[in-house]
Formats: sequence, C-alpha cells, structure tokens
Amino acid sequence: MMNYLTPNVPEMFEKFYQEFDDIFRESSQKENFRLYGTALLLEIKRKNIQSLSCHIIDSNYQSMHHFIHDAPFNENALNDQRIVQLERTRQTKSCRDGYVIIDDTGNPKSGACTFATRRQWIGSLGKVDNGQVVVTSHYADKSKDWPIEMRPYLPEDWVQEQNALFGQEVYLFKSKLLLGLELIDDIKNRNIQFSHLLIDSWYGNSPDFIKGVEDRKCLYITPLYANRRVYLDLSGDNSPSEHPVKDLVTVLSDDAFLEVQYTKANGEVCTVYVADIKVKVKNLHGMRRVLIVKPTKEDKNMDNIDVLMTNDTKKGVPFLLRSFSFRDKIDKFYERGKDDLGFDQYQVREEKSIRRHWYMVFLMYTFLIRHRQCGSFRKWCNHLCQTFGDLLDTIRTKLMLHFQKWCEENREKWHKFLRNKKGIPIEA
Repeated sequence: MMNYLTPNVPEMFEKFYQEFDDIFRESSQKENFRLYGTALLLEIKRKNIQSLSCHIIDSNYQSMHHFIHDAPFNENALNDQRIVQLERTRQTKSCRDGYVIIDDTGNPKSGACTFATRRQWIGSLGKVDNGQVVVTSHYADKSKDWPIEMRPYLPEDWVQEQNALFGQEVYLFKSKLLLGLELIDDIKNRNIQFSHLLIDSWYGNSPDFIKGVEDRKCLYITPLYANRRVYLDLSGDNSPSEHPVKDLVTVLSDDAFLEVQYTKANGEVCTVYVADIKVKVKNLHGMRRVLIVKPTKEDKNMDNIDVLMTNDTKKGVPFLLRSFSFRDKIDKFYERGKDDLGFDQYQVREEKSIRRHWYMVFLMYTFLIRHRQCGSFRKWCNHLCQTFGDLLDTIRTKLMLHFQKWCEENREKWHKFLRNKKGIPIEA
C-alpha cells in the first residue's frame, strides 16, 4: 500500500513545498510539483512520468507530462531557491570545515534521440556505452551532505551534429574539465562555505584543471594516477629526471613511511603508512605536496596504494586523509539518487525536461536530509535514522499511514481507482 499516493500530500511535505510556490504561476503546476516530488520517494521500480502517474490516485498523465516538459517555470530558480533554503537553515547550511566535491556520473540510455546521448565512458557501468554524462558539485561535512549544482556534458560530435541540423550555433562544446571549473565558480558565487575541494582523479590529473583551481584560490586534494609524470632524482640520474609516480613507491625506503592513524568520514578508524614529500609534477609550476599512502610499509602493489596531491602545506596528514574520505559522499549520492530516487530513470528526451527531473531528485534528497537535520522525524518516530536507507524507510512509512487514513475516509474513490486503473473488480 505504501506504493500509492493520495491526491493531497502529508502536512510535513506541504510545508516544505510551500517554500517554492512563488516559482509557479498556476495551481496545476503547484499540484504536479507536489505529486511528482513525493512520488519520487515511493518504492516503485521505475520513476518516469508514466510510472509515477500510475501510482497516484486521480492523477493526470498529460498534466504531469506538461509540468515536466512544457510548463512555464524556471527550473534553475527552483534549484537556486533550494540552496537558499539550505543556507538559511542553521542545521543544514554549509560551514568552513565542510568540503565540496567535483565529479561526474553517467546515465545509460538506448538510441540517439535523447539529449546529449552518445557512446562515451559511463562510470556506473565501468565501460564505454551509450548514455549521458552530467558533471555535478556536492557539499559534505561531518553531519550532512547535499547536491549543489550540475552541468550536462555535451559530446563534441553531438554538438557539431545539432548545430549543423539547426544551421546555426545552438550549442557550445565545453569539456568536462571546463564544466568542473564552472561549477567551482558557481560555488563561490553562491558563497557556499568549505575548506577543501575534493577532486576526482580524472580531473585532478589534468594540469589545466589544477591550474584553474589554484587560480581560484581553492585548497584541494586529488589522487594522482600511477603513470602521472613527476621529476625525481633516482639512483643513476645525473639530475632530477621524469618518472611515473609509481617509481616513487620503489625509490622510497620503508623508513620514509610513518605510521598514521585517522578516522574516516564514516567513523572507521584506519592505520596506514604515509610518506609526506614534495615533488615537481610535470606541467605544474613549482613543487607539490604528495602523500603516498600504503596499508603496510612493505607493500609495493600500486593497486593497494593511494597517491594524493594537495596544495595545502599546513594541515597534518591525519586531517588530509580524513578530509579526502569525504569524497565518497558524492558516490553515495549517485547510488542513492539512481537506485532510490530515479535520477537516471526519466524517459523524456529534451534538455529542459531532463534538467527538471534532475533538479527534482536534488530537491527530494534535500527534503530527506533537511528533515533529518532539523529533527522533524523525532516528532512522530522513535526510530533513530542513521542512514539514508533509514530515512527513506521512515518517510515511506509516513506516506503509507497517510494513504491508509485517506482510504478510510475516501473508500469510494479508492475503489474507483482500483477498478478503473488496476482492473480490480471491487463493487461500489
């Protein structure tokens, strides 16, 4: 029964949605905004418009499709308002000991008709396949995390094809690296507080991206690839010469690695062995601080070793290792956003419709995090919501109880829904 929604949403949802009502002109937009958002939290297999509307009593598929596809509202304003609300609330606002994470995620798609779909690297599949890629920014600290902004990646050949089709420059190609830098500019423009940027290795191994980050006066931590080129003075070299990072592991003695204990973002206490050195990295001006992190002093297997680069010369090694562990927060968001909220389950093809769906997923993730941070669940639930799964299970239970009460008060409407939409012959 928890897989169906009533025409009206519970009070805690209504209060949340009212904060965004000024974005919508018509009552039908406000209604579909509430129903679409709440339906994303349902425990159903697919989260496209057809499936969502089938699980809402008295819903109208055409009206919901119009809301996502054509309704005259500004989806960017919706996301802006979401972040304003987060930053206005003491329990959810960003802080100086938080982190901003930059990464991208791929959404597999069939065919070539959907916006910006091409064969490209899809991280969730671990291979090149047909799909879309979106670059995102994410905030995280010790008590919370939430998505900030996103930029769809438009493959260069797709941009050329579309511009030729329209006979003019409708789309502009931007690399994922440039989109990542735009997201950093967006974060600074929003005055989101943070201490370090945590950068995915693909971005961090680009000299141009790192230069862009440093030009923006941001502290950062990023992994280095084993084949990233650095300058070392190895035995037999007349002067420092170019070598891959993996040679660092070979040339450094076991004594160069000191035992370090730190606590990860998830509370796990780890003991590792770290060499904290400064090296010249190819195509970057000056020296960089590099941490080589091993599970044991003797381990030489690069599959077990992390190499991190940072421009923070002051913080201690335990702090930097703990800080970088927060990078997992964005991977968890991608997982939850897709598996639980349907981030990749849209069946619309146009850019505006897809962006609206993505922003609605951002919104409902924020809804859950905000109510947990503000203690709203404790008013009616004694269960301690420690994980995102706990949050979602609790709110689904709330929706189920709301639905049960509605059915008791609207028995004829419920039976009509079963007869007309589900083909269940229940007598009036």
